Amino acid sequence: MTTRTDTAVATRNRRWALTGLAVIVLAAASLEGFVLPALPRLQQDFGVDAATGALASVVPTVITVIVTPLAGRLADVYGAGRTLAGLVAIVIAGGLTSAFAPDFTLFIVGQALQGFALGIIPVGFVVLRHLFRAESIKTASGVLVAMSVAGAGLGVLTAGPIIEATSRAVLYAVPTGVVALGALLFFAARPGLQRRDPDAPTGVDWLGAGVFAVALVVLVVALASTSSAGWLALPTLVLFAAAVALLAVWIWIESRVAQPMIDVASLRSRSVGGAVAVGVAIGAGYAPIVFLVPQLIAQPTETGYGLGATASQTGLFLAVAYAAGVVSSVLAGRAARTTGLRPVGVVAMVILALGSIVAVLSSASVSLVLMLLLAGVGAAAASTVVYASAAIGAEAHEVGVSTALITIARAVGGALATQVVASLITTDGAPAFMTFQVAFGIAAAISLAGAGVAFWLMPRERAEATGGAHF
Repeated sequence: MTTRTDTAVATRNRRWALTGLAVIVLAAASLEGFVLPALPRLQQDFGVDAATGALASVVPTVITVIVTPLAGRLADVYGAGRTLAGLVAIVIAGGLTSAFAPDFTLFIVGQALQGFALGIIPVGFVVLRHLFRAESIKTASGVLVAMSVAGAGLGVLTAGPIIEATSRAVLYAVPTGVVALGALLFFAARPGLQRRDPDAPTGVDWLGAGVFAVALVVLVVALASTSSAGWLALPTLVLFAAAVALLAVWIWIESRVAQPMIDVASLRSRSVGGAVAVGVAIGAGYAPIVFLVPQLIAQPTETGYGLGATASQTGLFLAVAYAAGVVSSVLAGRAARTTGLRPVGVVAMVILALGSIVAVLSSASVSLVLMLLLAGVGAAAASTVVYASAAIGAEAHEVGVSTALITIARAVGGALATQVVASLITTDGAPAFMTFQVAFGIAAAISLAGAGVAFWLMPRERAEATGGAHF
C-alpha cells in the first residue's frame, strides 16, 4: 500500500513539475516575442530613432546566443534545479526592469536580462531527462515545444494591442508574474533534481565556452552584414571567415581539454549529431516562410499577387502557423512513442516542404493559409522530434548542452536562409511574384533535404534513441 501511494505521489509531483515548467516556458517565450511588434510604440515613448530602437532586439539576440549553450552546460554540471532557479530570477529581473524602466538605457538592460530566457529550454530538457522515462520524454518534449510556440505566438500577436490599450508596464509585468507563478508551481512539486550524475564534469570549460560564444556572435554579425554590405563584400567575407576560424579553434580546444564544454564525439551520434543537422534544416525551411509571408501579403493588390494586408491582418495569418504548431507538437510527441523518432521526423520535414510548395503555386489567401498551416505543423513536429532525440540519446550529463546545440542550429539555419531569401526580394520597387516563388522554392528544397537528413542520420529504430548509435 505504501509503495503504491508513494508511486502515485511521485507521478503527481512529476505532472505538477511539468506543468510549472510549461508555464515558465510559455511566459518566457511571450516576453521574448513582445519587442518587435511593440517597437514603434516603444521608440515613440522613449523618444529614440529606429536605429537606436533596434538595440531592443539586437541586444537580447546576442545575449541569447551566448547564454543558451552555457545554460545547458551549467545544468549538466551543477544541476537543473539550481540553474533553472538562477535563470528564472534573471528573467524576472529583466521583465520588471523592462516594465518600469524610466529611460531607454535601463530598458535595454532589462531586455538584455530577458535574453537569458531562451536558456530555459535546454535546462527544461535536463529536467525532463531526470523526471521521465525515455518514452515519456517524447510526449513531454511535445509539451515544452508547444508552450514555446504558443508563447512566441502570444508575444507577436498580443504585444501591439496590449501596449496600445494599456501600457508598457502591463505588457511586461503580467507575463513576468506568470514566470514567477510557474516557478512556484515547479519547485513546490519538489521534483527531486538535487541528485547529481556521478559521471558529470566537475566544472565548466570556460575557455571553450568563451570561444564558442564569440564565434556565434561573429556569425550573427556576419549575417547582419549581408543586409547592408552584401554577401560578397569584403567585410562580410572577413566576418564569415573569422567565424569559421573561431569554430575551428573551438573544436581544437574541445578535443584536448579533460572536461570539454561539448563532447565533439557526441556530434557523431545519430541521436545528437543527426538531430542537430535536422535542426539546421528546420530553421532554414521555416524561418524564410515567416519572413516572406508578411512581405508578400503587404504588397498592394495592384501587383497582382499582394493582398494589401495591414499589420493586424498579417498577425492573423501568422496565428495559423502558431496554432498549428501548438497542436502538432503534442501530437508528434505521442506519435513518436508509437512509431519512433525517425518516421515522425521525416514526415514532418516533408509537410514543411509541402507548405512552401503550396506558396510557389499560388498567392491566393486560401493557399497562404494552407501553407502556414502545413509549415506550422511540420516545423513544430520536427522540432519536437529532434529535441526528444537529443534529450533521450545524449549521456545524462550532456543533455543540456546537446539540446542547446539544437536551439542554436535552428536559429543559425533560420538566420542564414532568411538573409538569402531577403536578398532575392529586395528591390527598389515591388518585387516580381517570381522572386517570391524562387524564395519559397529554396525553402521547400531545404526542407526536403532535411527530410533526407532525418531519414539517413536520425536514430533508425527506437532502441537507437537511447543507445547512442553512430554514423
